[in-house]
Amino acid sequence: MLCFLTESNDKRWEGICYKNLGTVLQSLGEYDKAEEYHQKALLITKEIGEKKDEASCYRNLGTVFQSLGEYVKAEEHLQKALLIAREIGDKTNAASCYENLGTVFQSLGDYVKAEEYLQKALLIRKEIGDKEGEATDDENLGTVFQSLDKNVKAKEYHLKALLIRKEIRDKKGEASSYGNLGTVFQSLGEYVKAEEYHQKALVIRKEIGDKKGEASDLTET
Repeated sequence: MLCFLTESNDKRWEGICYKNLGTVLQSLGEYDKAEEYHQKALLITKEIGEKKDEASCYRNLGTVFQSLGEYVKAEEHLQKALLIAREIGDKTNAASCYENLGTVFQSLGDYVKAEEYLQKALLIRKEIGDKEGEATDDENLGTVFQSLDKNVKAKEYHLKALLIRKEIRDKKGEASSYGNLGTVFQSLGEYVKAEEYHQKALVIRKEIGDKKGEASDLTET
């Protein structure tokens, strides 16, 4: 397919194919290969002036570098993606960039910046009605507050995430929220509640066949 598109000189579709291949390789954990394909896609999008695709390529590269632990490069690419997304008014991509930057700063232990970027992402998610993204940002903020030892605030955000995930019937996310709340209650010294929430997470993990999550919940109960 890629060869055919290259021969037909359809540059935009060639770039999309490279981007899709990069995403697949990224999902498989082949980050070096993923970077190579995302870079090829980026060159084409810049050549043909496709700003929205260019922003997506920068963001994809940012997440690849984040997975490789190259946080300076990750931030650099995500900031470029964010700049373009804001310039063209692409709110969905901007929210994703803010979220990714928040998790980059979280990984670096810069929780003040992490909170700042995640709050910006959350604001846009609410504005555009992206419930799944809103729940993710609530959860990320919850873990940031846990890292800051602000467990009451962490509980507030994890509960928000839980409510949304129940509303949109996201079973895997619901289990994650219960698990996070269990950990928060444990930190607050509310051990009965902690066990209750970890058990709720465990029940869902078994139901959906999430073996990795199930093992994690078993260690907490």
